[in-house]
Amino acid sequence: MDPIAQDDFYSLLQELENIKLKQSGLKAREEACKAELMEMMKDHGIEKESSDAHGSIRIQRKVEKDYGPQLRDLEIAYKEAKKLADDMGDFEIMNVKETLVYTPPKDIMF
Repeated sequence: MDPIAQDDFYSLLQELENIKLKQSGLKAREEACKAELMEMMKDHGIEKESSDAHGSIRIQRKVEKDYGPQLRDLEIAYKEAKKLADDMGDFEIMNVKETLVYTPPKDIMF
């Protein structure tokens, strides 16, 4: 890589590092903010609230389902069969996707 391209490359890599650090901090703050809002909404019996300036928020509930031992056993068998097929190479590659993976320096904690 020529020196100019290398400078651009490392500049972008540094920018990516800074973005990831900010995302990490924002993610933690987002979770704390959501927890505080959830507590406030529950304390005041609010299910949904909206504001023209700030958007809306609502409590969402997801049902956890148990389909019984027969389907659980089928799911386990499916996962085991899939892992065996992977281990044995008994599959067909249909597509290959490329993504960029960023690993921060060892001295940085996210």
